[in-house]
Amino acid sequence: MKDNHFNLIAIIVVVSLVVSCDFFGPSGLTSVEIKKASSWSSNDQPPTFPECETLNKKEQLDCLHEVLSNIIKDQIAMSSPVSSFPLDEEVKLILKIDQEGVFSLVEAQISSPVKKAIPELKSILDEVIGSLPKALPAAKTNVGVYVESQLSLPIQIVAQPSK
Repeated sequence: MKDNHFNLIAIIVVVSLVVSCDFFGPSGLTSVEIKKASSWSSNDQPPTFPECETLNKKEQLDCLHEVLSNIIKDQIAMSSPVSSFPLDEEVKLILKIDQEGVFSLVEAQISSPVKKAIPELKSILDEVIGSLPKALPAAKTNVGVYVESQLSLPIQIVAQPSK
C-alpha cells in the first residue's frame, strides 16, 4: 500500500512539473514589445538633484544642467588652469549617471585650440566630474527601476594667459 501511495505521489509530482513547464518558456512578449517598454518615454523620470525635484520634468532637466554647469565652472576656476593664449570656447561633455546617481565622464569634446592652450584641461575635467555630488538617478517608471543615463553638457571655457 505504501508503494502505491509513493507511486501516486511520484506521478502527481511528474505531471505537475510537465504541466507547469509553461512557467519556464518564453514570456509571450515580442522583441518589439520589450524594446518599446525599454525605450525612454515622457513618463520616465530623468536624473535630477534634490533641489530640482519639485519642478516639472523639463524644468528638472534644465535645473540639473544649470547646477552641473555651475559646479563644473567653479571647480575649473578653482584649479586655476593657465592658458597660453586668450580663450572663449565651448567644450562638450558627455556624462554618464549610473543607477546610483554617480557621475562619470564618458567623453570630453575639446577642440585643438583649447587642448593647446590648456593641455591639462582633460585631467581637470576627470577630477571635477569624479567629485560631483550624487544625483537622483533616472528611473523607468513603467517598471520601477533606476537606470543608467547620459547627458550632453556644453561648458564655456573662458581663459586669459597669465601675466
